[in-house]
Amino acid sequence: MFRRATDYFFLVSALLLALTVRAEDELPVTAGTEYVKIEPAIVVNYGSSGRMKYLRTEIALKVTGGDAADAVKHHKPYIRNKLVLLFSAQDSDTMNSSEGRESLRKVALDEVRALMVQLEDMPYIDDLYFSSFVVQN
Repeated sequence: MFRRATDYFFLVSALLLALTVRAEDELPVTAGTEYVKIEPAIVVNYGSSGRMKYLRTEIALKVTGGDAADAVKHHKPYIRNKLVLLFSAQDSDTMNSSEGRESLRKVALDEVRALMVQLEDMPYIDDLYFSSFVVQN
């Protein structure tokens, strides 16, 4: 009898677990805030004359909702390319001042939002953050 009760208990537990997992799979994606990291860190040389100058930055894109996160993740290689080209076209004045970096952040946000509109007809990206920003002159 004990063996049958144990077998019954395990069978019921397995069924409940399967139903719980299945129910979680079918839940709609919430409209919460998510941060999509552009990985690995972006490393570029910048400046058009003189000594080589380098930038290493880590970027996180703020999105709202699962659809936005999925779209941004899908287009991450294109977004990364756009950012690499933008950062490599900068000059030392922009990279070495806090005002210049903030201006660059806003330009980068505008660029990636315009890219998402071009690709998905929606901007999807709420904000762009530099997680790190290291320059070597």
